[in-house]
Amino acid sequence: MRKLFFLFLTFSFIFFISCSKDFLQVDAVVEKNCTGTYLKIDNKYYYVCNQSIISSYASGQSISVSYEVLEGCAGLSTPACDLKFNYDSIIEIKEII
Repeated sequence: MRKLFFLFLTFSFIFFISCSKDFLQVDAVVEKNCTGTYLKIDNKYYYVCNQSIISSYASGQSISVSYEVLEGCAGLSTPACDLKFNYDSIIEIKEII
């Protein structure tokens, strides 16, 4: 019985450490304007919290990214213009694929 318990515990531990958090991976279009940087995914716009990661990409350019949806963003600032730009959610880009 102890061997069975030890075996179960070992496999549980291996399973636990082998799991990694998977982020959503998608193809997106970069949208930049005076209110910030966004990704267009399936006709929805997402505000990019860590904009510097895609600063070298031009507006309209397609990229593949993995991202995580956030509750809020410390970098969310007042826009430099009077344009009102609606977005669905705030995201953090984890990786450019």
